[in-house]
Amino acid sequence: MSEASERRDRQIQEGRSVTVRLEGFAAEAVGEEADRLGVSADELVNFSVLYYLADVDSGRIARQILTSPHIDADGDPE
Repeated sequence: MSEASERRDRQIQEGRSVTVRLEGFAAEAVGEEADRLGVSADELVNFSVLYYLADVDSGRIARQILTSPHIDADGDPE
């Protein structure tokens, strides 16, 4: 078993594993930011999730989960 596989197995045993499929703008933005920081996209996404969770009770993060990525003229989800 490769080192990456062993590490992934340990992570799964220690907690939850989530697969995120990004396309278009999101994939490009994550890739560019990861490159700029000199980290992998996986590391950037992992850090971002932890950062979000650490700040979730501050009131600064939107609580509404949009069902559509499209916003109408009033700023509401379509």
